[in-house]
Amino acid sequence: MHIFDARITAITPATPSIHALRLAIPDAGFRFLPGQWVDLSITLDGTPHTAGYSITTSPLHSDQIELAIKASARHPLARWVHETARVGDRVTVTQGQGPFVYLPEMSDNVVLIGGGVGITPLLSIFRHVRDAALPTQAHLVYSVSDSSEILFHDELESAVRSHPNLHLSITVTQPDPHWHGLTGRIDPVKLHALDVPDDTLYYLCGPKGMVEDMSTLLHGLGVPMSRIIFEKWW
Repeated sequence: MHIFDARITAITPATPSIHALRLAIPDAGFRFLPGQWVDLSITLDGTPHTAGYSITTSPLHSDQIELAIKASARHPLARWVHETARVGDRVTVTQGQGPFVYLPEMSDNVVLIGGGVGITPLLSIFRHVRDAALPTQAHLVYSVSDSSEILFHDELESAVRSHPNLHLSITVTQPDPHWHGLTGRIDPVKLHALDVPDDTLYYLCGPKGMVEDMSTLLHGLGVPMSRIIFEKWW
């Protein structure tokens, strides 16, 4: 597989536990599709480390990509991003990978269901619908445990306000007094409220249990498994 050199152009604390990492990739041969991931590699003290991360940005701007990386004491690469990495540092990435992809010809209606940091590939799809001015009706349904962990909240709200085909439902499972939106897990009531047509494609990404529960829930609501696309992170 072709490996591409990349340079860190920004590291931004996006939530208390997630850093957004922006990478410039000068090679015009780099490609990815909305929803795909890359292997990110670095060498620390002579030891190579690699981890897969979903791209959160639209492929309209493939010379720069963004990854959203959650802090982890167990993963050397994530720890490096949060504690040591600096703008200008060099890394390598692979081409975009994986079948978790949305292309406009697949459906005019998508529901993007994400849990926690599992929202990352869905952000790429959502942003691509926005940036490419696609007519797709895209519903982003986003569950987080804590309202402070909502990635790019202001940007998402702004996108929905300025694009009538973009829709956003955020639910917080452990709400605090400052949260005035939806609460609790994603359930049949929240999904029914989307009022989407039968040809809708459902994309699921998040922790194993959540993806399996959502898949079962959707199937129970009459959604055929052929219209459910999922990516499990474990």
